[in-house]
Amino acid sequence: MTLGEDTPWLLTYFPVAWTAHICQGLAMGIFGPTQPYLAQNVGVASQKINFIWTVRAFGSCFATVVTGMVFKSLVRERWHKLMFLAVCVLLTGLFIGLVPWTSDFELLLTTVLLAGIFIGSLDTASNSLVLFMLGPDRSPPYTQSLHAFVGMGFVLGSLIVRPFLPDTEDSSAVCAKEEALSYSNVTQNVVDVDDAVQVENLIGTEIPALAWPFLIIALVHLLTAVGYCSLVAGGLPMPRFYETVCQDESKLECGKGEKQRTKHSKITLLLAFFYFTFSCGLEGFFQSQTFTFGICGPHKMVPGKAAALTTTYFACFLAGRFSGVVLSTKLKPRTLIVTSLLCCILSAILLVFMAETNQDLLFLGTGAVGFFVSLQFASGYSWLAEHVDLTGRGSSVVFLGANFGWLVFPPLAGMVFFSPVGPMGVYYLTLGLSSAHLILFIIMVKVSSIKC
Repeated sequence: MTLGEDTPWLLTYFPVAWTAHICQGLAMGIFGPTQPYLAQNVGVASQKINFIWTVRAFGSCFATVVTGMVFKSLVRERWHKLMFLAVCVLLTGLFIGLVPWTSDFELLLTTVLLAGIFIGSLDTASNSLVLFMLGPDRSPPYTQSLHAFVGMGFVLGSLIVRPFLPDTEDSSAVCAKEEALSYSNVTQNVVDVDDAVQVENLIGTEIPALAWPFLIIALVHLLTAVGYCSLVAGGLPMPRFYETVCQDESKLECGKGEKQRTKHSKITLLLAFFYFTFSCGLEGFFQSQTFTFGICGPHKMVPGKAAALTTTYFACFLAGRFSGVVLSTKLKPRTLIVTSLLCCILSAILLVFMAETNQDLLFLGTGAVGFFVSLQFASGYSWLAEHVDLTGRGSSVVFLGANFGWLVFPPLAGMVFFSPVGPMGVYYLTLGLSSAHLILFIIMVKVSSIKC
């Protein structure tokens, strides 16, 4: 399929793919502002609820490995690939919708684990499919666009949940370090009943207020799965870059039309694992702890303002992702990555010195981190695709590293947050992690410069 012939497919496929990645952002972002209330829901202390991030990431790690092995080699037909994505979206929505109905911590972790499995499968397969269809030269803006819409999902998730949070509240309950609270506290605290609006009467007594944002998100997942099924029914041909360039897979690494690959591909992939671990670990710090820092940190914000802090992070994250779509057509991935890493270090320094005393600079620093960290994943994926093959098992390294970051760093941030170091420890970790990340990428560039 030549350039231009694939236009009808691209115009129909990407709106559905973008919606799927909005769903991914919704499913991941909903846990940040709701996690203190989920802790109350299942009766555990606030620092313990951070393990929902760990089990979700563990499920995604497992899914990434399996998807990387089967999506290229076994899921070969066009309709197979689309139905694979449809099933992932549908089951993610199902398990996200069940989250607020869980009544104990073990059941909550199991539900989040299952949601994480299908989130990871969707993310790995969708990104790999773009590279499979378009190749490493055409794919960077499209890859950036997928991750931009994940950022949109984050923003929309923070906005969806906000009406169901109280405007004023004594946060000592949700900030408790050791006390586990019962479900009855949730129904008392999650919704601020306004006489003019009478939210409780509108939603009835059968459905807890906390459940509504999860149910809305589940519905969006269902509609997106229908979109993938519509693509199957439409029957438009799918472009296949690698099959067009080279029918013999043995020629992919150094065949005609392909860029020369790095000599040390295994070392590059190993370093890339930690690159994506650090990048998504930093995302995990802010997604898991920004709302909690607002209500439990030095400023003791009301939940509405803490939600605004979370929305600031996600909105800047979204702006960064969409700017990356444009910047990736003008700048090399390496330039975007280095700029992003340096600016994350500067933003972390601002937060270390000013977040405790100045709310305006707290909002500024949080937004700056959101903007610049958002450029790292898609740019890193595009940079790595220039040096190794990411259409098969290589892609699993990327998403395994990313989910390992989600597995490790949110619980670490939670432990530091409630340790003697205190809430500011999250920003100390941010500065250390961003500095290590820059050093790691410099090493990656040196290793990858040795060609076969």
